[in-house]
Amino acid sequence: MSANPIHTLREDYRVHLQTFYATLNLAPPYHSIERAIQHLSNTLRTKPETFLQALLEDPQQKWSLYERIFQASGLARKHRGIIRQLARKPTISPASEESLQFLRIFTDTPTSRPC
Repeated sequence: MSANPIHTLREDYRVHLQTFYATLNLAPPYHSIERAIQHLSNTLRTKPETFLQALLEDPQQKWSLYERIFQASGLARKHRGIIRQLARKPTISPASEESLQFLRIFTDTPTSRPC
């Protein structure tokens, strides 16, 4: 694991985004993914080191941030209709259950929380 928590979290987020779109058999919106990763980096740069370490150790807190960034960066608006339809199908065979947590954004009523 990288000594830089921001780099580690960026790469983890990138992998989850790529896995999410691959699992749904959708072409990822590459420019939007890069903007989301940059948004994550900018958000993390404002946080203290203790917060960053807590994110690395607490999957629930990390995913809460990942979902907020997904929404705030605009990724939740890309392929929205298609993803909502796919989210309703019980036949999705997840390559990574963890990455499919992004589906909650399309099936739950999202609450807007600042990053």
